Amino acid sequence: QNQSVNTLTQQIHKNLLAIISLVVAMTALGYNTYRNEQTEDNRNIRFAGFTMLQELSKLQLIIDYAHYDMDTAKGNPISGWGRILYVKDMSYLVSSKVAAETGLLIETWSREWQTVHSDETSIQRVTAGIDALRELVRHTMVSLD
Repeated sequence: QNQSVNTLTQQIHKNLLAIISLVVAMTALGYNTYRNEQTEDNRNIRFAGFTMLQELSKLQLIIDYAHYDMDTAKGNPISGWGRILYVKDMSYLVSSKVAAETGLLIETWSREWQTVHSDETSIQRVTAGIDALRELVRHTMVSLD
């Protein structure tokens, strides 16, 4: 038995470099896989975030045209529903906080969309909701590693 322990110890000493190399290679592979997944997640979050910011800007333009220019073509609040639903779809890819904030904007939009063309308070509420969501999306994107 003592001989087999000596033989095992000798084998370990002889192959120590190979064992260390194997441990380093496995660790590097695991870390590389983790970073690749993190990078892909961040890429998806950034794409969804930029898309949300674009759509929120378009929504803001719709309500501005409706309220300030009384332009029913460019400022048709019904077209805002398509924008806001697309924002909702993208929000789930960014974060749960962004999805929750999007839900608040949708609630505000549901109450105010019919009066944004004529009521200053309505446009202020919707604009405040858009601004809050835009800020949260920007903050989320900046915080990515």
